[in-house]
Amino acid sequence: MTTTSDEPAGLPFPMARTDYLATLPKATVYACLYFTDVRGRPLQMRSVYGNRPWQIPGGNLDPGEDPYQTAVRETYEETGLRVEGPRPLLLAHYIRADPDEAPLAKIGFCFDGGTLDDDQLASIRLDPEEHDRWAVEDWATWERLMSPEGYRRLAALAEARRTGRAGLMVSEPILTEGA
Repeated sequence: MTTTSDEPAGLPFPMARTDYLATLPKATVYACLYFTDVRGRPLQMRSVYGNRPWQIPGGNLDPGEDPYQTAVRETYEETGLRVEGPRPLLLAHYIRADPDEAPLAKIGFCFDGGTLDDDQLASIRLDPEEHDRWAVEDWATWERLMSPEGYRRLAALAEARRTGRAGLMVSEPILTEGA
């Protein structure tokens, strides 16, 4: 039997901690919840910013939060819906950085929010400083209203829910203001 005290010390790390940390990729983190109505139509909200994209409830992590806590908090802040958990992870989403225009990558965790009935949908109360409308629409309508990349994420969420297997989506940087 070998004990760790009998082993010689390892080699020193080849660079200072601050130098090493500077080599690591930098990213922000978001989390969200994917909801559908009883007919399987996704719920989204229209942003008041930029080109007014349609979005599922969610947002960026606050210090000390884990991704699921963020998804629940952001959903409540944006819709008034309270979510009990835990909920399954449907999608990990990685958006690459661009050194000039989007220097931070973005990592997303998208969870299954479940199915909302008509009463739950009617109880939605939007934060008017972030969103001005919510909707549940059929897939053809969402494809027409959304960017191709936004629709691809929505479709990946539906596929993960259908199969019961979480997915991974990798996207190029979002360079358009307000996207």
